[in-house]
Amino acid sequence: MNLIQIALITLSGLPIVATFLLAYQLMRNGQGAIGRPTIHPIPFFTSKFGIGVIICLIFWVSINPQAMFHFPFLIQNEIIDVQKLLSLIFLLGANLLLVPAYVSLSIFTRVGLPASDHALNTSGVYRISRNPMYTSFFFFHVACFLLIPSVLLLGMMLFISITHHFIILKEENFLENTFRSEYLTYKKSTARYL
Repeated sequence: MNLIQIALITLSGLPIVATFLLAYQLMRNGQGAIGRPTIHPIPFFTSKFGIGVIICLIFWVSINPQAMFHFPFLIQNEIIDVQKLLSLIFLLGANLLLVPAYVSLSIFTRVGLPASDHALNTSGVYRISRNPMYTSFFFFHVACFLLIPSVLLLGMMLFISITHHFIILKEENFLENTFRSEYLTYKKSTARYL
C-alpha cells in the first residue's frame, strides 16, 4: 500500500464517516433526516441513493484497486498514478465542500425540504456556494470516474447530476417563497455551484 492509496482511502472514507455521524446526531436529537421530495419521489430518492453508491464505490476501489475490473464497459484497463492524483484532488475538493456543509447545517440537514421552520444559512461554506453539498457531488463523480472509468457509471453520474440540478431549482423556488428578499439578496451575491 502506497501513500496515494492511503490518501484515497482516507479522503473517500471521510464523507462516509461524516454522514454516519450526522445521522447519529439527527437520531440522538429525535429528528428524521427525510424531508419532502422536491421532484417526483422515484428520481429524487434514486439520485440520493446513487450518490451514496458513488461515494461507497470510490472507497471500495481505494481499498481494493483491482475491484475496478468488476465493472462493465470500462474504457481503460489500468489506472495510472496521474489519474489517482487527480482523483485525490477532486476528493479533497469534495470533502472541503461537503463536511463543512454538514457542520454548518448540523441537525437541520434533510434529504428534501424541511417539514418545520428553519433558518437560511449564508455563512461558512455557504458564502462560496448556495449548494455546497450538490457541488461536492460533482467532485465525487469526477473522482469516481477517474478511478472507475466505466461508461455505465458515467451514465449513472449524468442521471444523478441532471436530477440534482432539477432538485436545486425546486429548492431555490421554495427558498425564494420562504425567505423572500433575504434569499434573493443572497442569491445575487453567491453562485449556485461555484
